[in-house]
Amino acid sequence: MIFIGVGSNLGDRWAALTRAWEELERRGVHVLRSSFVYETQPWGDPHQPLYLNAVWEVETQLSPEELLKVMQAVEWSLGRPQASRRRWGARIIDLDLLAYGGEERSSHYLTLPHPWIPYRAFVLGPWSELAPYFYLRRWHATVGELWQRCYASEWGSRVSPPAGVKLPLILSPLIPPAGPIL
Repeated sequence: MIFIGVGSNLGDRWAALTRAWEELERRGVHVLRSSFVYETQPWGDPHQPLYLNAVWEVETQLSPEELLKVMQAVEWSLGRPQASRRRWGARIIDLDLLAYGGEERSSHYLTLPHPWIPYRAFVLGPWSELAPYFYLRRWHATVGELWQRCYASEWGSRVSPPAGVKLPLILSPLIPPAGPIL
């Protein structure tokens, strides 16, 4: 199971999500399922537009490093400049490799699973729809358990594409995100 976090908060956000999906497919990364799309507050730098965020489950024959290169090429092709990748800044498209099966890696180029997962409700909420029982050995917890720990009441709201927008979503969540179990 391979999971990608996707987000957009500049320009036509819906078009950016659609184009990213199409570009990944064209480059050998097949999207199997998508969470719902959520409009969320920016993380890291609060002085920017709201994001659209989702998590996609994908399959590919690419290695984790090759997949990351493809994802970066898609970002750049959609208008994310290579040289000015401001950390946590506004962007047309952002693709994060969250997990590649049970792989664990840490290099200057790639860390798996993504090191910021436990702190990002905008990732854990949508991801918990797709794979709440996916185990992340680094944190000794499932996605659902991390979601319960991270849960923020105002993290985001589910949104639907505007009329006429062709977004090839496969809405097949297992469970909707929920608040902490009391």
